[in-house]
Amino acid sequence: MNNLEEKRSAMIAMIEDWRSSGKSKKQYCLEKGINAAKFYYWYSRSKETESTPGVFIPIEKRSGTREIEVFYPNGVKLKVDGDLLLLSQLIHLY
Repeated sequence: MNNLEEKRSAMIAMIEDWRSSGKSKKQYCLEKGINAAKFYYWYSRSKETESTPGVFIPIEKRSGTREIEVFYPNGVKLKVDGDLLLLSQLIHLY
């Protein structure tokens, strides 16, 4: 394992330790002497590894429903009233 992989593993373990501690992020950093900016960086990186990118999910076809919603992992939500061309253009803009 190279140095970067070791550091990543250690930081992910730190995030898991914080989660199991029940403490706030700020309190945990103060008690452990961790730089808060570094903690938040690795916290955001740990959320990236939690999701499974590139996996398709099944979509139910409902009759009578013309509204389409698409939710992106970063919180962006697209809501289009059945206009597939517009939806396609909006997805490509993102």
